[in-house]
Parts: sequence; C-alpha cells; structure tokens
Amino acid sequence: DPRRALEALLGLDFVCGFHPDQATEAAVDLALLLKKPFAVVPCCVFPSEFPDRRLDGERVKTHVQLVEHLTRKHDKIKTATLPFIETDTAKNVVVYLLAEDV
Repeated sequence: DPRRALEALLGLDFVCGFHPDQATEAAVDLALLLKKPFAVVPCCVFPSEFPDRRLDGERVKTHVQLVEHLTRKHDKIKTATLPFIETDTAKNVVVYLLAEDV
C-alpha cells in the first residue's frame, strides 16, 4: 500500500545504512529531503552504475571520492572512522548528520 509506505517514510526518526551498496546516496538524499539525521557506511562505489556522479568535474570512482561526494551534500555532514579494520570489502568510515544539524 503506497499510503502506508509514505507514512512509514515520513515517520522515520533516523536513516541508517551499513554497507548499503547502490542505495548509499539514495539513503543520504532521503534523509536530507525528510530533514532527518542519518548514518551510512558506504562501501562499494559502483562507478559504472552511477556515471553521472561527479566530484570537482571528475567521475566518482573511489571510496574516498564517494565519501567526499556525500559530505558535500550538506555543510554539517561529518565523517568518523569506526573501530575495526578496513578491508577491500568492509569499509570503516561512517558518513553522518546529527539531529541538531539537520
């Protein structure tokens, strides 16, 4: 039911994504649209699936670029390093926006 789905989205207190793959940027955009705090831990970049994603005119192809791209969406977005070892498939950088900064 689309009405229930909309009610659920509008009723969110927080948007969270841990290794959300292709939904990473959409999760951030949803939180910003709804004026909600969020935390995402981006992992894979998927540059071929997001050819229009740009950072300073260049295509976003690396994890570092993706994190920077996300942080530029709002001047209060922050990052932190989580206390576990990063690997090729498990990243440890969280991108977040606190409730008081929304």
